[in-house]
Amino acid sequence: MSTTSWIPPPPPDLDSLRNPVPFEPFPIIHVRRGKIRKALANGRIETAIYKSLISGPVEVTKNGVVSDEHAYEPHRSPDKALLHYCTSHYDVWAKEIPASAEHFKPGAFGENLFNEEVNEMNVCIGDRITIGDILVEVSEPRAPCYKLNHRFEVKDMAKRVQTLLRAGWLYRIIEPGTISAGDVFTLRERPHPEWTVARVMYYLYLETDNKAMMEQIMEISQLGEDVKSKFRKRLAKGVTENQDDRMFGHEEDRMDAWNECRIVEKRVETANVTAFVLETVEDIPNPSPVEPGSHVRLKLGGKLVRAYSVTGGTTKRFELGIALDANSRGGSKHLHEQVQVGDILTAGRITSSFPLATDADDHIIIAGGIGITAFLAALDHLKDTKQSFQLHYAVSSEVPFKDRLTALGPNVAIYNSAKGTRMDLKSILSHATDRTHIYTCGPTRLMDAVTTTAESFNIPPADIHMEQFTVITSGDPFTVELAQSKKVLEVGATQTLLDVLKSVGLDVDSSCEVGNCGSCRVDLAEGRVLHKGTGLLEEEKCGAMLSCVSRGVGKIVVDL
Repeated sequence: MSTTSWIPPPPPDLDSLRNPVPFEPFPIIHVRRGKIRKALANGRIETAIYKSLISGPVEVTKNGVVSDEHAYEPHRSPDKALLHYCTSHYDVWAKEIPASAEHFKPGAFGENLFNEEVNEMNVCIGDRITIGDILVEVSEPRAPCYKLNHRFEVKDMAKRVQTLLRAGWLYRIIEPGTISAGDVFTLRERPHPEWTVARVMYYLYLETDNKAMMEQIMEISQLGEDVKSKFRKRLAKGVTENQDDRMFGHEEDRMDAWNECRIVEKRVETANVTAFVLETVEDIPNPSPVEPGSHVRLKLGGKLVRAYSVTGGTTKRFELGIALDANSRGGSKHLHEQVQVGDILTAGRITSSFPLATDADDHIIIAGGIGITAFLAALDHLKDTKQSFQLHYAVSSEVPFKDRLTALGPNVAIYNSAKGTRMDLKSILSHATDRTHIYTCGPTRLMDAVTTTAESFNIPPADIHMEQFTVITSGDPFTVELAQSKKVLEVGATQTLLDVLKSVGLDVDSSCEVGNCGSCRVDLAEGRVLHKGTGLLEEEKCGAMLSCVSRGVGKIVVDL
């Protein structure tokens, strides 16, 4: 499988992977647990990687934290009772993979414990450690799987994790008890200082054919049986097991939420509208045609993510039409002024969010300005399928995509205010029947006028479809509890959750603030949300919300 353009660094100095200085005692920051839910790959894949903060003491048994669930049955093992991860890795990951920076925060790897004081290089197999009332023993490195690819929107994340020796490690419980945040983490015994977690990972994932080292590692009595069995099979068969299924999943489990795409054409349509043609770097067998009403999210550097209508093409090669916004916060300005043919961008899954009604005998499409991009693929589809449609398109002067509109023939009417021609909505909508559906996208003034005129003709609201560039963020008041601090905040009818969080000093990232980029997402621990905007994939909505536009219902709990 072709993954991305990532080039692994040279292997580490092996002397650096042994005999670390014992770490000093330190307090643990959080204890976390998670429930199984279908939250990855459009809800196809079950996972418990989304773990919530536990406030107060929690019982730890031989199987781990009480009520901490595992979607993968082999993970229910006394050798894998607790997962620990080093928090300092998150900053490194964010610098290495800036397009996914918003995902790299403590807890994201599904760990029960995290701290910056310990890592794979200074923790050894067999270490015995006390945490509060419990005694644990380091059993084995974490075996990263394809679910990490989905979690961090990186096709080869699991491979990177094991190659860079940043997988985390697992404990077995020697003495059960209770633990809570603030309990002191103290090293009591170190029987194998020469075998750090990182060194075992090196022979497990990098130099996989070193028989002498495998034989030595198997002599470590405290090493987990899962790892021992891998080495045992390698020695018996003389070959390394195929790791691709674990790292990438079966074909139906492969990560396709984001693709690297090359700009293959940049075409000026008008003074402020440019068309961009993108082609995936990775080969996509049997690409699908772009469906009517589709959009795609682009990562434009740092935390800048924007959603744009797809005007046509396939999932392999597709086109966008983007207007230079005078008030751009970086998206359209970046694309118009900095992005050039040959540049690589990361694009999300092409998603149909504004489809055509399937039960309509006639379609009336009303567009203004750059709003035409929401309908170009739909217009081609209507023509190709010989359906009845009319396009009414208002522009201020220049007409973008003029050749494509001309090819649609007499079904198109263009109104140019610079030439004194204006749209008559009453005349247009007077021809609607009970089998007509109406679609509109453009300036708010145009869409409001369509709504008002349709009401005057008693056209049912269900027959009117709108694609908005802005999102109404007001609504019913709701209460939000911050899981980590236990603060309870009230979000007023005209406030956003983002406004309220920032007002109490929380540093919540934000960029577009209209629900497109996803940078303001917060993890949802409990409660129901009215989701707005396009910044979350469907599989993400059960465990997250966009704080800039979405609203809680009644009371919600967020992991802040």
